[in-house]
Amino acid sequence: MLYFIAAWTVLSMACWPIGVALLNLLQADCFERSPHRPMAALWLGLIVLAVALLGTSLLLPLSPVVGGFVTVALVAASLLPRSARQEVVAWRVNLSPRLILGISILALAIAAITTRQVTWIDTGIYHYGSIRWLSEFGTVPGLALLKKQFGFASSWFALAAPLNPVGLGGRVSALPNGFAILLAVLHFWVSLTRSFTTQAKLSDWFATLFFGLVLPPLLFTHLLSVILVSPSPDIPVIFLTGVVAWSILVISEQRTDSVNAGPKSILEPELIPLILAAGAVTIKLTALPILLIASLFYLVAKRPSFKRLLMGGAVLGGLLLPMLLFSLVTSGCPLYPSTFLCLDLPWSQTVQEAKQLAEVTRGWGTWFGSAPTGVSATLWLFWQWFNAIGSSKLIVLLIGLSIVSMIYVFRTVISQQNQGQLWVLGLAVVGTSFMMLQSPLLRFGIGYVVLLPVLSVAILFHTKLQNRCIELNKRFTANPHRQKYRWQSWVLLCSGTLVLVALSQPPVRSRLVLPPALPKTKLTQQQVNNVVYFSPQNSKGACWAAEIPCSPQPAKNIWLRDPARGLPEGFVRRPEVLPSSVNTAP
Repeated sequence: MLYFIAAWTVLSMACWPIGVALLNLLQADCFERSPHRPMAALWLGLIVLAVALLGTSLLLPLSPVVGGFVTVALVAASLLPRSARQEVVAWRVNLSPRLILGISILALAIAAITTRQVTWIDTGIYHYGSIRWLSEFGTVPGLALLKKQFGFASSWFALAAPLNPVGLGGRVSALPNGFAILLAVLHFWVSLTRSFTTQAKLSDWFATLFFGLVLPPLLFTHLLSVILVSPSPDIPVIFLTGVVAWSILVISEQRTDSVNAGPKSILEPELIPLILAAGAVTIKLTALPILLIASLFYLVAKRPSFKRLLMGGAVLGGLLLPMLLFSLVTSGCPLYPSTFLCLDLPWSQTVQEAKQLAEVTRGWGTWFGSAPTGVSATLWLFWQWFNAIGSSKLIVLLIGLSIVSMIYVFRTVISQQNQGQLWVLGLAVVGTSFMMLQSPLLRFGIGYVVLLPVLSVAILFHTKLQNRCIELNKRFTANPHRQKYRWQSWVLLCSGTLVLVALSQPPVRSRLVLPPALPKTKLTQQQVNNVVYFSPQNSKGACWAAEIPCSPQPAKNIWLRDPARGLPEGFVRRPEVLPSSVNTAP
């Protein structure tokens, strides 16, 4: 736990100034309201840092030294403008001992949850393997030939790589998701405290309800908490779905309230959702609907001009290029496993192999076989999915609530001037449709299917119940100079006591410094052509923290590109095949 908290502290200190510099550069006055600006800065800084590390992996291995150098360089560059330095110093003054204590208690509680042993099977299959390859060798040509999933590009794995030294054996692989949870809980608390004041806006209620609805199942249900305690990129994409929608609402509210909306340069706050959305896509391609809506929002937010289009294209290109190059180098396809724009390179995956992988991960129409003769294939497939997957019932319920909520949201869009609600509605519709067509699993789409119910309830609270909430807050914090601090003290005392009791338990105390090691599996040493590798002896083909290269079954025509230089030079396809040999690894 102490390792997690120390790393989260470093990440916070790095992401904050990077995000502050971006907010100042984009003249984002709409995020001036304290303390929403630090939350926007932290999310933006996290995206920029992750993408920068992924780009660095194209040239260098992401060791702790390289990761630290990239981080320091970004922070130093961010603090060059005087306005950024002044803002960072000004906010440092606001870090009172009470606030630091509260955040520390929260961090301890989240660390106690996220330092359990990682058991999510995808981590064993490819998550940790991808992180380890990035940490030791960077982006390796033809890596998808060793294991198809190694071709998946994710800046989230790049962020994790410097934080996962080889000597720790994957013990801290869940660290980035723990940091995402910490930011989400802080964002929830900030928005909640704003929602019960006279300064509350629709965006405050939206963020409060979004995180308040998404966090409990992630933290306390077995279905999603297993994924949470892993480096799975699904977790940050879920949160960024809400963060992008929230940022669109904030910007739209500012345009509605201001007579002279927006800055007079091409560096404008409308780029913020675009940056967040592009970063989400570099984490996982399931965020493509977010990028589509954020791009349309940027294009139509103001009068189109060549300079604005050029700026938007430059931002997208700069953020997406590392992901596209990573996929191209590892698999030959820039949007792997999609076969779109695949190139014929010495290490390229075949179209058939890419399609087979895409069907396994996203082609849910093939999950249950073929429909019986004379039965509607669509209805049969839906019924199989509804009965076979436990989360399908919840997805159907949330989609039903979304349809009902859509009517209410449409009515408010017509009667109010804030068009941000329409963009959130569009994101919900496009995202939910994308999930249902590609892969209808809760971990891929919970961020999309809760948007409309959350937005409709947020509108209800903001327009109908805001005065009652303010009155309730006044009663609860009567005589604010005394009662407010007394209430905060009681919350800190109770929270701290609960955390101390949890830390006293042997299972939690045993991971006070580091989490448990990843599960182990028996290995056999094998060889195909001139590639010697370790093969896991389990039904799932999970390598976990095994020595690399590890794969259940590489491509039969895989060869080392340069046997003299070994693994860093990567792999290629060749038609010759030598007999394989097998030895049991110790």
